[in-house]
Amino acid sequence: MKKMVRLTLLSFALVLCVFCSGCEEQSHMTTSTLRLALTSPHYKTERSLTPDQDLMGITSYHITGTGPKNQTFNLNSDQQLVSIGNLTIGAWDIVAEGLNSKNEVMVRGTLKTLLSKVTSSATLQLDTLVGKGNLSATITWDTDQVHTDVSLEANLNDQGGNVIPLTVGHLDTDAGSVVLSKELDSGSYLLSLKLYSQSVLVSGATIAVRIINGEVSADTIEMVIGDLSTEFHISLVNDTMLPIEGSVTLEPSVPQSGEQVTLTYTPTNLPDDIDLEDLNISWYCEGLLVQSDSTSYTSIPEAGTHRYDVIVNHEKLGSMGSSTLLLTMPL
Repeated sequence: MKKMVRLTLLSFALVLCVFCSGCEEQSHMTTSTLRLALTSPHYKTERSLTPDQDLMGITSYHITGTGPKNQTFNLNSDQQLVSIGNLTIGAWDIVAEGLNSKNEVMVRGTLKTLLSKVTSSATLQLDTLVGKGNLSATITWDTDQVHTDVSLEANLNDQGGNVIPLTVGHLDTDAGSVVLSKELDSGSYLLSLKLYSQSVLVSGATIAVRIINGEVSADTIEMVIGDLSTEFHISLVNDTMLPIEGSVTLEPSVPQSGEQVTLTYTPTNLPDDIDLEDLNISWYCEGLLVQSDSTSYTSIPEAGTHRYDVIVNHEKLGSMGSSTLLLTMPL
């Protein structure tokens, strides 16, 4: 089974420590220095379906602000502590974004705050995930363990438990695989999989999925069929037979010279499910075939002793048998 990764939800605080460096009269406006303390989240991964782990961390920040008299600031920083001087005291709208190593925006937060001598600090929560990414999960199973009617049920829910539509495409039953693909908003999801064979659940999996802006969360998930059958019935059918036995009678029992005689074969050990008509009966005289497909043979033997063999066969293996009669005709 492929790795499942569990990661800590992206959350970190942007702490705004505001203090006044002194009061000066500059164009009749009071200014202050804004010192920003930046913290990055820590991720621990364990078996989830995620993009490249290196792309999930915050490596830099983009911070903008708009304040009184339309004063603005715009800066990028990879440091945890940033000072911005000469900001006008008053109401400020601040926007902060966390970016990964590819400069893709991962998370955003906004804050309206009053910068003053009384309000000297504030906290900005980066709590909005940004953008869209793609899910691409290859689901595999052992074709030797399922019937040809194998089917896959896939359900996707967001972190709030809401159902996200997910279509299962055509299953490659020869290779034992199918790819689940979907564009999703950045965030955390739960993917539940159930594999059925002959309408019976044979395997299941539940995987945490993380989607980030502009990236593909891809992995191969093996549906392990590990149950042991508690009871398996096998009916054994013996499709072989013992050699067919029988007897040969002569009519008349004591023939005269030049008299016609009839030899008749009667099987003695036929199973109940086999009839006489099911047998292939051949007559041989002195090793030569003289009659086929008949239970009797009629002839006028010459004087002397003659050997008659009856070969009896059925389509079942091992059934062939033989019976012999020695016939003596007088001069």
